[in-house]
Amino acid sequence: MGRYKKIYTRFDYRMAGFVIALLIAAFISGHITGRAGWSVKPSFHDMLVNHPKELSVLITPNDRRIRKLAESLGSYENAYIYVRDRIGNDPSIPAVPAGDIIAEGRASCFGKAILLCSIYRALGKPASEVRIVIGEADLPTGGFDHAWLELEHDGQCLQQDSTNILGTFAFAQFRGTRYVETFIRDEEFVLNDKRFAIVSQLNRLKGTGHPRF
Repeated sequence: MGRYKKIYTRFDYRMAGFVIALLIAAFISGHITGRAGWSVKPSFHDMLVNHPKELSVLITPNDRRIRKLAESLGSYENAYIYVRDRIGNDPSIPAVPAGDIIAEGRASCFGKAILLCSIYRALGKPASEVRIVIGEADLPTGGFDHAWLELEHDGQCLQQDSTNILGTFAFAQFRGTRYVETFIRDEEFVLNDKRFAIVSQLNRLKGTGHPRF
């Protein structure tokens, strides 16, 4: 009996050693291959995305709240001043439909642009003459994502920022591309309730003598 006990003891030690060796090998191979752990399911890069239609539907010129507000404001300049002065800046608020922004009374830069674009459209501005632009603004402390508006008005292009992030601006303060030239590092995409488009990076080559222009 003592002889069998010794055999079982040696067997237990050998099995324990074998199991420990397997665990160490699995642990090391997992870290070398970047797949530490017992069960690994490789997946695509985990990224939240917005589809174009999900953004365009936030611009709601036919919402009865927007139409009522547009009627009370009566002009494009009054609409701009209303959004600039009456809707507070709050970057923590997610983008919501324009009518909901009226009730909230505050919005991010994108939210303010959504509301202003909606009011302009409700006032009769064609979709071909107003759009939200989203890009990267520039400050001495670095760049940040930002949204502003471009409006064709009385035969000229106005670039409008109804936030107070970069300053408090008048309705027609930036004609042509002065706003972008002053504050913007990069234009990325444009949208309204009818269209969504990515801004071509060839715009960077304007005025350089590139054959495209």
